[in-house]
Amino acid sequence: MKKIVSILTVVFVAVCFYQCTSEERVLKRALVHVAAELNAATPVMLDEHTRFDRAEVVFTPERVFRYHYTIVNTLNPDSLLQNWLHQLKETTRAVYFTAPEMAIFRENGVAIEYVYSDESGRVIQTIRIAPEDND
Repeated sequence: MKKIVSILTVVFVAVCFYQCTSEERVLKRALVHVAAELNAATPVMLDEHTRFDRAEVVFTPERVFRYHYTIVNTLNPDSLLQNWLHQLKETTRAVYFTAPEMAIFRENGVAIEYVYSDESGRVIQTIRIAPEDND
């Protein structure tokens, strides 16, 4: 009897582990698909100074969906971004917590990162929003 309970316990734990990792794989596959769809249209200019370069999925150990932008056509990208920073943070936070298309991120504990770099590739600013940031 003890041997049967031990076997059933091992099987139960294995099934739970498989199910958890299976759900994780499904989520990762869906997010990778979203990133691939976005990347098919990149690079794209969003305005005079902002180019959307690519999106990526990072699952180590956190779940992160990262957007990469480059600030262009300016001699001082740091200053330009600093002028927009407050509005960027407010807008991206509002979109993350209210937009229906962002539900997959909120409901699955996926943080969003907006990484802004200059034309040489130097990161100027990263804006991060996660489900736990909702006040």
